[in-house]
Amino acid sequence: MKIKDAKNIKTLFCLFEQECDKMIKVTAPVRIDISAGWSDADPFRGQFGGAVLNAAITLRVSGILDNNKLTTSLEKVPAASGLGTSGALRTAYLVIANPSLIENKMELVKRVNTFENAIVGQRAGFQDQCAAIFGGVNYWDFYKDGSIRRISIPESKATHLFDRLVLVYTGDRHQSSDVHSDVFVGKTYMKHIFAIQRMKEIAREMKTHITNEKMMAVLINETWELQKSLHLGMETFAMKKIQKFAEGDYLACRATGAGGGGCMIFYTDKKQKLISKLKKADGQLHKMRVIPFKFDYGGIRFEK
Repeated sequence: MKIKDAKNIKTLFCLFEQECDKMIKVTAPVRIDISAGWSDADPFRGQFGGAVLNAAITLRVSGILDNNKLTTSLEKVPAASGLGTSGALRTAYLVIANPSLIENKMELVKRVNTFENAIVGQRAGFQDQCAAIFGGVNYWDFYKDGSIRRISIPESKATHLFDRLVLVYTGDRHQSSDVHSDVFVGKTYMKHIFAIQRMKEIAREMKTHITNEKMMAVLINETWELQKSLHLGMETFAMKKIQKFAEGDYLACRATGAGGGGCMIFYTDKKQKLISKLKKADGQLHKMRVIPFKFDYGGIRFEK
């Protein structure tokens, strides 16, 4: 069966009503957004174009079709984490339904966006499936005409970034589609255009300064202030406590994804010290935990 630009959700899952004599397993990495998202989502992307710097990481989600039954696994990915889990899973679903889609990765990116926004009805941008499909550390331009440009960051530069990143799950679940809907509605959206435009510019600046520790810290902190200006619920009480507890051992931080819970990244020149400090919190910080990761360069793939 081939998946066309589906007009209803049944188009995707009709495959699973047919006989399938072999197991199909597809896995895809989730991501951390180094710059903020927002500009990759409509209506902003369609009006002004967007830009994001993100990294696929070694936490994978999987979709498995076996005996005509579809199951999913988040493995070590916390639920509602702000790591692009939904986009990664839906990418896996589409590839399970039509394995040939993996042959044209840019087209697959666009089909996932159509599936999420038009079929599922959940407002989402492009960056999650971009990371899930291609893997690696990449800068993305999302143009108004629907075209996408990928600039892969060399591993030597990506390593400089990795050596300064700590990923923390705050213990609070988030609902990204709810936050997106609040930000992008009517007069509220008009009020936030400048902030989203600046986040887009910051993504481009990060691409240039990715190995400049001082500049990256400034840009990440500016991004966090811009994020918080979008929504009153962007920074949770748990996030505030974690930042206070870690004070003095990091240069910058921000929420991943749409914020309002989920994960945070900390940019630090004291990585191991910060990790040890957070691990010794002993329940002082809600359900916070440090999430070990590396950058994932494999992207979406079939598994045996």
